[in-house]
Amino acid sequence: MGPFDRGLLLLYSLIFSFFLVLMFLVYARWQPSVYLMGQILAPEQRSWLLGVAAALFIAGLRLIYASLKPRRRPDKLALVEDNPLGQVRIAVTAVENLVSKVVAAFPGVKEVHPKVVPEPEGIAIKVKLTTSPSLNIPEVSQEIQKQVKDKVLEVTGISVNSIKVMVENIITTKPRVE
Repeated sequence: MGPFDRGLLLLYSLIFSFFLVLMFLVYARWQPSVYLMGQILAPEQRSWLLGVAAALFIAGLRLIYASLKPRRRPDKLALVEDNPLGQVRIAVTAVENLVSKVVAAFPGVKEVHPKVVPEPEGIAIKVKLTTSPSLNIPEVSQEIQKQVKDKVLEVTGISVNSIKVMVENIITTKPRVE
């Protein structure tokens, strides 16, 4: 939940809780509210209304707490080495940049969108490509998988469990006529 949504939820919870407090004042027979509610609800419905209002008030307090509690971000680091002096970690974005560089070096590859997912024993890589029609996609995909696996292991020391290559689009470039 982003900061705007959290603020909106906090505001909603505060306003909703304020109105529920007013409902409790009606039940406590605060004169201005008793007259208004007497006109709206029959007396046999008031105790049921108190139960609902109490449950909603508790839910409002829970929403206030949830909106103020800082969100824990998922760990975006892959473990490289755990030694007696401590851990060595590398950011997922660093591995994604490395994959982009390796794949973009292939002739005919126009765009590269890698995604790296940390796993317990290494990482999984998904690469989305836009290519030119001159490529033999099965051969190039296998070569991409091999070179990415080798380069990531060589540079980072992280074992690559799987590499999925997906060709999203094949772009033909036409020369502009002026």
